[in-house]
Amino acid sequence: MTFEAELSDATHLVLSQPLSMPAGTKVVLEIIETSDPMVHDEFLSASAALLEVGYGDEEPDYSNEGKPL
Repeated sequence: MTFEAELSDATHLVLSQPLSMPAGTKVVLEIIETSDPMVHDEFLSASAALLEVGYGDEEPDYSNEGKPL
């Protein structure tokens, strides 16, 4: 499950929408810094390359732009 949240202070997040989990559920939070566009672009490029390896030649194109990844 992926969700978006905004940091309101050092100990609180404001979720963009409610989570469909009961109170007390433990979650793991991974912070992805996007302040450096080059690092972000490299991450997306590497992720796309790994996805391409995971799918065979007969798989349809799953990219958003309709171009092979």
